[in-house]
Amino acid sequence: MDFIKEGLLRVDPGLFLWTIITFMVLMLILWKMAWKPIVDALDARSERIRGDIESADRKRIEAEKLLAQHKEMMDRAKDEAAEIIAKSKIEAEKIRNEIIEKANNDSRELAERAKQEIKLAKEEALAEIKSEIVNISTEIASKIINKNLNPEDQKSLVQETLDKLRTVQ
Repeated sequence: MDFIKEGLLRVDPGLFLWTIITFMVLMLILWKMAWKPIVDALDARSERIRGDIESADRKRIEAEKLLAQHKEMMDRAKDEAAEIIAKSKIEAEKIRNEIIEKANNDSRELAERAKQEIKLAKEEALAEIKSEIVNISTEIASKIINKNLNPEDQKSLVQETLDKLRTVQ
């Protein structure tokens, strides 16, 4: 315990009193000169933080509103896209049906034209056959006239001409 009587831990009443008085004076000076600026700075900082928090809350609310508007716009855009797709499908179906109908009409017209061409070709062939028959008949008649044939020769000549006609048909 000797170290308490002589070292740093020794209590001297005069020094203790002056230390307390110095501390009190220092506290009074700090109170008058430094305390108010420190408190004002802390209050200003507190107000700034409060303002930042309020601003952040306003911005958060505004961001939530914008997000809600964005979601609403996206929903509307999706609805419009679905509507456009549905309209496009309907329009495509109409166009498809029109194309099919036009193709059917064209094929009917083509078939009709082909039938008419066949009919004309048939009529031309029949006219040609008739002409050939007239020529052959004339030829037979001239042969008959040129030859006075007996009935057997006439029959064979007519039969031969008929056979020619059958091969032509």
